[in-house]
Amino acid sequence: MTPQTNLPVRSAGPYIPSTVESQRGGQLFDHVCVYLSTSSRIPGRLVESGILLSEIFLLNIPEWLFGMRKEGRPPIEKRLASSIAASRMAIEQDVSAGERRKVVVQTGKSIAATEAGIRAVENIKVQSKNPNVEFIYLDLGSFQEIRKFSEEVNRRTNVVDLLVNNAGVMDVPTFKPTAEGHDSQFGINYLGHYFLTTLLLPLIKLAPKARIVMTASSAHYGTSKIGYKGITSAKAYDRINNYCGSKLATVMYTRFLAKTLRETHPNITVNCLHPGACRTNLFSSSWLLYTLTTIGFQVLLRPASRGARGLTYLCLSEEVEGISGEFWFDERIRQKNPASQDAKQQQELIDYSNKQIGF
Repeated sequence: MTPQTNLPVRSAGPYIPSTVESQRGGQLFDHVCVYLSTSSRIPGRLVESGILLSEIFLLNIPEWLFGMRKEGRPPIEKRLASSIAASRMAIEQDVSAGERRKVVVQTGKSIAATEAGIRAVENIKVQSKNPNVEFIYLDLGSFQEIRKFSEEVNRRTNVVDLLVNNAGVMDVPTFKPTAEGHDSQFGINYLGHYFLTTLLLPLIKLAPKARIVMTASSAHYGTSKIGYKGITSAKAYDRINNYCGSKLATVMYTRFLAKTLRETHPNITVNCLHPGACRTNLFSSSWLLYTLTTIGFQVLLRPASRGARGLTYLCLSEEVEGISGEFWFDERIRQKNPASQDAKQQQELIDYSNKQIGF
């Protein structure tokens, strides 16, 4: 089955998102992922590896050999460039009208990450010729630091038009707690972003139009439920299930928040994505995935810029206007893990999250 999503008709732009059918191997990849997510016979480690290998062999290799299918319209790069140009014009109009618009680059807790964030800001200023770019320190592994970040954002601006929850860690071998005692995978990948979004939501609601974009993963197919005991217990910790659970939680939260805001603030959309298996150091903690992605199939992984393209698409593309609550990959709406659409599990997650953050 292909996802039954009613794409809204919009006059703002001439295009709508591409379909899974238009991608070589797209439908088969979705079928494999959903099958793996619902199978009780396949161990979690093999599910994770199977999803990665499916992406490589069903999507990356065909695209590498034959290129992307032509759709009778400009390629995604040109369509995205048009949306970026339109966004830049809108920002310039806001600035000329006296409104304050800034780009916030958030980073992790290490000195190296902080220095990288500052360098990124300087590079953005040079390349965009926009001096209104600022760096604010953020450690998603500490609720206290998240609150400080939120207070600083409130001090510097009166509205947030776009929130990107992109930080993450993967497959941490042993239980490493956050400041509040949560497993760092679940704490940083999901719970920290949940708290941050909750604190910034009042500013987001003040925007004429706003988008919330979360980085999930195809790993959300890797489990059918969240192992809550392993989030705060080293004894119950499962490195694979905790990572997959953090990404399943992200997709669940995307669905829940989109539904909630659709009723009260339809001008705010919430979406999440899988950026793809990219050539980064994210696989370094797993000997199996590290072997596959460095010795075995590194050449078949995507460059980091390709993963960033999907993120940029959800942030700025006119094609996404009005679409909310979806899981995306390669600028297409994909089938979700059926567990992510379970209303009972969604509510259990929200209740747990609110309890953890003290709301």
